[in-house]
Amino acid sequence: MSVYEFGPFQLDEERLLLLERGEPIPIGPKVVETLLALVEHPGEVYAKSDLLARIWPEGYVDEANLAQNIYVLRKTLRKSWNAGAIETIPRRGYRFVAPVFRRDDVPRPQPAPVRAHVSPWRGLAIGAGIALALLGGSALNSGKVSGSDARSQVIVEDTRLYAIGRYYWNQRTRDGIAKSVAYFSQIVANDPRDARGYAGLASANAIMANYGYGTLPAKLDVARARAYAHSALALDPNSGEAYAVLGLLWSATMKETPPEAAAALGDLRRAIALDPSSGSAHEWLGIALLQRDRVHEAYGELAKAAQLDPLSVSTTAWLGTTAYLERDYNAAISYEREALDLSPQRDDAYETLGLAYEAMGERTAADRTFRQLAAKCTSCGGESAALRAALYARSGQPGRARTELAIARAQSKRVDPEDLAAALSALGDRRGALSWLRRWRSDSDYAATEIANDPRFANLRDSGKQGA
Repeated sequence: MSVYEFGPFQLDEERLLLLERGEPIPIGPKVVETLLALVEHPGEVYAKSDLLARIWPEGYVDEANLAQNIYVLRKTLRKSWNAGAIETIPRRGYRFVAPVFRRDDVPRPQPAPVRAHVSPWRGLAIGAGIALALLGGSALNSGKVSGSDARSQVIVEDTRLYAIGRYYWNQRTRDGIAKSVAYFSQIVANDPRDARGYAGLASANAIMANYGYGTLPAKLDVARARAYAHSALALDPNSGEAYAVLGLLWSATMKETPPEAAAALGDLRRAIALDPSSGSAHEWLGIALLQRDRVHEAYGELAKAAQLDPLSVSTTAWLGTTAYLERDYNAAISYEREALDLSPQRDDAYETLGLAYEAMGERTAADRTFRQLAAKCTSCGGESAALRAALYARSGQPGRARTELAIARAQSKRVDPEDLAAALSALGDRRGALSWLRRWRSDSDYAATEIANDPRFANLRDSGKQGA
């Protein structure tokens, strides 16, 4: 049996087990595999792409997974060894720079009898070197770290990691999603049979595709999200989170067919049946219903989601939007204020908040809110101008309205078509407004719902339906 020795540590190649002076260290198998790859070639640079291909031959991983493994290794080694053993080579990879000795004459540990109830993992090697490969730990005959203790430690740690990952995921920001990927990836590294890690990665990749956060084309993020969701279901057929992600992915499909729509609602309802306390499943079902112009039902589902997950910025923002479409303007203002308290950069919350103020006749507050949108979002100047153009036109200030509309048109690629349509309609350009509405309907799953319910389009609805 071969063992690599460095500092106070030993790395058992055959059993994928890291030990410190003979005592096992409970880290995940993917983390140990990363260390093994580096110590096999000490002093040599191991390219990131080669490490990813070796450690995750199944694919569907980001460099964040590898970076997290390196972080765990450095933290683990530093606890007892101040050697700076792993060096990062910028834009290339990593190398192990400390002295490494390989011993090929280490006797294989002799199995010791273990009572059947001690470990539920039948078929694994049991004894002085019991290898809990799926858990990343083991128990030696010393009795200091038993198999059940190691597993309990991993379960507790992964529960903590999942809670932190969900906290960052709920922020729905680019940085928050990236951090959630790191935490969910660590769960997979610690215990590849923990469905929560894969379900979390499915949720994160789905949001990357939906919000455009990924570095790759959105369709690849969608493929990853589906693959992770199916991995979670293979381990836990009752994973409500995995079904919720699959439902979201169906629902987010542009030009979805009736079968896809049925699959979306079916998966989301199944997710809720499996886990009635899932705020994200209720949120995504609400959004799916909103797409289908079932606004009242959507309002109920989103209200449930907000009760279950009051810290979800996305849920609160969508609830505000739906309240606005339901003409519940006071509630819309309250919800969007909450969303902005949680995330001051949430640009859609500023828009809905301003529209709700305008619908209530509070035009000064609406103007102030639309200006805040431009101040908080550097790319939203044109959007803010379009919203103010409509506001000024409806306030009897056509000159100011046309000035703002010119600004919005100059940045039309960054302006929502419905807001240009609303501005043109308010200025009496019915034909121009309908043209933008048609363009919007061809690109958005929510256009029909908003045209049918947004008070800004009351005088265009009949014409919009006829011309669509």
